[in-house]
Amino acid sequence: MLFEVIMDFEHDDEILIEVKVVKSKGQVTLVEWDDEGRFRRILIPREEVLSDKGGKGLVSQESLDMGIPYGVNWEIAIKKSFVITGAKVAEQLEVVGIWTKEDYAQNPSTVQHAVLGAAREILVELNAIIRNIPK
Repeated sequence: MLFEVIMDFEHDDEILIEVKVVKSKGQVTLVEWDDEGRFRRILIPREEVLSDKGGKGLVSQESLDMGIPYGVNWEIAIKKSFVITGAKVAEQLEVVGIWTKEDYAQNPSTVQHAVLGAAREILVELNAIIRNIPK
């Protein structure tokens, strides 16, 4: 489920951010919010969620800033040099036999495989990153 539009609120001179409460266990809550177009997840103390109704809550910006990041930091882990060019996609389309509009229309899953083929280097790197993360 995609998170809806995030709204900022002010409360006693604090900026409150609407978050999605993903999970609470014990005294810790995992929250998710849209940080200027990037979804973020952090762990914060349960009492920092000021309101928790219907899986949504309000958390101060300060609490979000001090939370513990959750998950893999893909931005740091993935090489910045990855580029999928139009030429690489075209090459993969030709390799799998997509040459005409009819080929494209009749073989949508093959087209998807061709695009993924163009991203093979990225997928290999992602697999290497995941294998190197301790359990």
